[in-house]
Amino acid sequence: MQNNRRFTEIIVGLFLLMLGVTGFFEGGSPIVILLAIIGIYMLYKQRENSRENRASESPRRSSYGEINEDFDAQTGKERIYRHALEAVKEAGLDPDQVRVLVTDIGFMTFKGEQDPVVHRSRPVPDNVEYIQPFVQLRVPTKAVGRIRFEIIDSDGQVLFVREENHQLERGRNLISPAARLPIHDTQAMHDSWELRISADGMPLAGHFFEWEETSMRAVRRHLTEDGEITGDLRAALATNRLEKISLDDLLADQEDDSENERQQRRS
Repeated sequence: MQNNRRFTEIIVGLFLLMLGVTGFFEGGSPIVILLAIIGIYMLYKQRENSRENRASESPRRSSYGEINEDFDAQTGKERIYRHALEAVKEAGLDPDQVRVLVTDIGFMTFKGEQDPVVHRSRPVPDNVEYIQPFVQLRVPTKAVGRIRFEIIDSDGQVLFVREENHQLERGRNLISPAARLPIHDTQAMHDSWELRISADGMPLAGHFFEWEETSMRAVRRHLTEDGEITGDLRAALATNRLEKISLDDLLADQEDDSENERQQRRS
C-alpha cells in the first residue's frame, strides 16, 4: 500500500515537472510554472523518504564475520568490535543468534593522577594501580537484568566479582561496575587473564587479555621477597661485573690527583 502511494506520487511529480518545463518554453502562465515547482518538491520529498528508509533498515547477517560493521537501528551506525565478537564466541554463543549481543568489552586502567586509559585488545601494563572492566550490550527491547563481572587470573583464581541490577534500554547500553580491582606484584601475571560477563546467570562473553611487563617489574622479578638476589640475576651480574679495584689503587690515584693540583698552582 505504501509502495503504491510512493509510485503514484513519483508519477504525479514527474508529470507536473514535465508540464511546467513545457509551459516555460512555450511561454506558459505562472500557474503552470507553479505546478512544476510542486512536482519538483514531490520528487525531492520521495527521494529523502527513500534515503531515510534505507538508513533504518537492518543489514542482513548471514555469517559471524559479517556482523563486524557500523549499524544502529536509529542512526544506521554502531561500532561492533571484532574482539567483542570473539568474546561472545568464547562463551559458547553464536553472535548471529543471540538477542543480547556484546558489542564492546575491555578495561579502564588507572595510575596515579593520570586520566584512565581504555584497553580493549592490547596488553595492559603491569604497573597500573587499578583496572575497571566495562561492557557494551545491545538489546532489542527494554529490560531489567543482573549483570555479573568476573576477573580470573593466570592461575585460575577469581580475583574480582561484581553483580548489579541494571535497567537496560533498547539499543546499546554501556555498563561498568562501581568497583575497581587493585593490581600488585604478587598477582599471577605469567599468562592471560579472563573477564567473564553474564546476565541473570547466563554467560554473555569471555574476554582474554594479556599483561605487558614493564622495566620495573622485570627487575623485581629477579628479587626474592626479602630482597635477596636470585641465582639467574647473580650470574648476569658476574658476567658483566666491573674489574675489582684495591684500596691501594684508589689511594694511589688520589695522590696523583693531589700532586697534579699542586703543580698547577705553582705554575
